[in-house]
Amino acid sequence: MSAEKSPHFYLQNFDPSRIKFARELHGLTKKELAEKIGKTPSAVTQYEAGKSGLSLETFVALAHALSVPFSFFSKLNYPLPAASLGECHFRANRRVPQMERLRAFSFAAQVFSIFSYLADRGVHFPEIAFPTFDGSQVPEREIEKYAVAVRSAANLGLGPIPNMAGLLESLGVRIILLPAREAKLDGFATWFEGTPCVMIDSNSAASRMQFDYAHELAHLVFDEESTPEDPLVERRANRFASAFLMPAASFRADCPPYYRQALFASVKKYWHVSIAAALYRARELGILSEKSYKSAQILRSRAGTRIQEEEEFQPSMPSLLDQAMRLICHDVRLDEMALDLGMSQHRLREILELQNVSPDVLDVMTPPMKKSRIIDFSVYRNVD
Repeated sequence: MSAEKSPHFYLQNFDPSRIKFARELHGLTKKELAEKIGKTPSAVTQYEAGKSGLSLETFVALAHALSVPFSFFSKLNYPLPAASLGECHFRANRRVPQMERLRAFSFAAQVFSIFSYLADRGVHFPEIAFPTFDGSQVPEREIEKYAVAVRSAANLGLGPIPNMAGLLESLGVRIILLPAREAKLDGFATWFEGTPCVMIDSNSAASRMQFDYAHELAHLVFDEESTPEDPLVERRANRFASAFLMPAASFRADCPPYYRQALFASVKKYWHVSIAAALYRARELGILSEKSYKSAQILRSRAGTRIQEEEEFQPSMPSLLDQAMRLICHDVRLDEMALDLGMSQHRLREILELQNVSPDVLDVMTPPMKKSRIIDFSVYRNVD
């Protein structure tokens, strides 16, 4: 589509499934949406199922209530990925309401549609380059072996990984940064249409983000068919992340056998992990005794650094979408892209900036409006 059309046009090309998507994207229940448009929850159910037609008045009310352009509901839009919340592995507080998870999932699906849009316009993204395993056949005691196998497939060796985001993207993973409103969700992983995706809290501390990347990679490696939020699955993912970031053979040589803040701050800086993760790994490998580990935790609690860690390094941020947008920025206008995706131009820019796309690139895609020619009527006046 090249230009915005009338509400009537979009109503004639209406996709009812997009009502539910927009509702979940905004974290609304059917009852809450019904109240906003002056209808009953059962009516909303009928609309979402496509069992009841919409009047133009109701259609306009829906768009306003859900803060989306009329084009959002068009079946002519670029398609959203086919996926379900039940296939996601959430690293979240179990008290986080289901609706908040749905909102995060819907946001991720919307961002993934941008990747798909770019791929269909000739942008080539990295192919999947990591092995996957049947998690049900992986004994927990052998996690170290699998972590080394994934490293080997990525030609990593056994040293530190300064840039986990860059590594994941090179392995064919799409990273999607979640907005601040999803802060209760550390992250989650899923496969959108056969593409591995990792969703990460954009406001996490750098060291926490590193571990989250590795934890979500574990779900992609092992858990495509497993039950989300199984405690055993989460524990395995934590063990994999620890072993992947700090391989036993090389980490043993660098980790001190006792806790001193300065020593473990150096470990943090070199291995690009949190001090908490380094201490846990040291205990797991028997470098620190249980007594030494507990003593370190007490000291860190007294210093107030167990929650808010010191000596943070620069966060590892995704760059794949920024690179892709640079390839097409001179050929595609942002307003045209927004229309094809069923978004407002403002909303699309907001999403892209959150995904670490440079504002300079977006400015190139947003040509200035042509100014109307100013006519100086004084030249037409009669001069005596």
